[in-house]
Amino acid sequence: MIAVVFAIMNADITTVNVALVSLGKDLHADLSDLQWGLNSYMLAFAALIVTAGRLSDVFGRRRCLLAGATVFSVASLLCGIAPTISVLVIGRVLQGAGGALMLPAGMAIISVVYNAEERAVALGTLVGVAGVAQSIGPLVGGFLTAEVSWRLVFLVNLPLVALAMIVAARAIQESHEESASHRIDIAGVVTLVAALTTLLLGLDAAQDRDTDQRTALGLVALSLVLFVIFTVVERRTENAIIDRKLFQRPAFLCSCVASWLLGFVFFLFLFIAAVYLQEELGYNALAAGIALVPFSLVLAVTGVMSGRLTKRFQLATLLIVSCAFMAVGLAVLSFVPASYGYAGMVFPFLFIAASAGPGFTLLNTAGLDAVPPERSGQATGMIYMFRFGGGAIGVAAASALHSALFHSHLVSRLSTARLSIAQQKLLEQPGASERIGQIDSGLIANQVEQVRQAFHESFVTAFTGTLRLCLIFPIAIAVLVIVLMGKGRKSELRIKN
Repeated sequence: MIAVVFAIMNADITTVNVALVSLGKDLHADLSDLQWGLNSYMLAFAALIVTAGRLSDVFGRRRCLLAGATVFSVASLLCGIAPTISVLVIGRVLQGAGGALMLPAGMAIISVVYNAEERAVALGTLVGVAGVAQSIGPLVGGFLTAEVSWRLVFLVNLPLVALAMIVAARAIQESHEESASHRIDIAGVVTLVAALTTLLLGLDAAQDRDTDQRTALGLVALSLVLFVIFTVVERRTENAIIDRKLFQRPAFLCSCVASWLLGFVFFLFLFIAAVYLQEELGYNALAAGIALVPFSLVLAVTGVMSGRLTKRFQLATLLIVSCAFMAVGLAVLSFVPASYGYAGMVFPFLFIAASAGPGFTLLNTAGLDAVPPERSGQATGMIYMFRFGGGAIGVAAASALHSALFHSHLVSRLSTARLSIAQQKLLEQPGASERIGQIDSGLIANQVEQVRQAFHESFVTAFTGTLRLCLIFPIAIAVLVIVLMGKGRKSELRIKN
């Protein structure tokens, strides 16, 4: 049942990506609106998951699992019947809240039911299920959108979640922490939501050259102030959503920080890879999703395998090897010429997938092994808060960085083409072939070719530059593992209170 829940939550992300174009046309939404339609889910998930983990510890894991499934179902219905993009965004926020309730409760149930060795296998299986769901998501979403309606992408969740709820109610026994306080850190939740939202708004504003950049800097500065306030609030409350005592365990601290770094680079990579396939190689959304199927399958298989390999190899060693795989994949991909097309991207894609799948599984295992079972709900929430918080910031940062690199190189390459500001802006909006086609009529033949070359060269430069900057993240994760876990210290991961 928990595997079904994981599959629904992961498939929901990729199916919605495929449906965005049709959704935007029907709801008269621009690119900025559609971007929030995606980010709102991840933002709500990251901001609420820690509190949801505490709720599952206090009020019962099965109860929170069922409550989250109910919220997710209602939100899916709201998205499916949404008359405007604003209603859709509200529905996506509620979906994120429902997912935040379900995930830590499900992970905590696994932590309670399975022993340490079995837990690694179970967590690996969940990563595998998530990978398979992500891989078939674009296919399902593309079919439903093309043959029926984008609305069915959301509505199809209803019978699946209902089935999962029936199984959960009958097969899962209730469990909770007897001594846990029933007080919830509302001030901490509100401050964290405000800080994350303000940061994403600031990064979004930084991409818009029509917006005063002082506004973007002000929003980013405000978010930093809010994060400081959040830290102060957490220090002064006895029921903080983030338990500082858990950070005293090196393995758990490593799991959280490394999860933030891995979430940042992983979601950043998925974002710019999907954009590259469509903008540079000319794929439509469904074709791009199909092109990423091998990536998702390898992510799934290696996630399962890594859980089983913990019985034979030290967890820290496996994590370091995963970091090496990611660094190699990012480096190779950043040097693959655009003329090689998709064939040149497959090999580094698989290397990155073979690192991310084990990375997520092993970091989950390390974090949960470092805490007692009765704290597993809150611990899971903290790990996933860092992961999806890093992912949300990573997507926004990828968009801002890619846009800045693309704009800088494009302006330089078009210095002699004499394009108007309006024509140049067309080149910086989604839909490469359409953008170039709209300015062809105002140019002579040699200028048209110059513009085409400038666009593609600038796009490739932005893509490769972003990837190379990302190389610091797997290196940083490896250093964290070495310092906080250390080779040959596997036994310390199993300390319990």
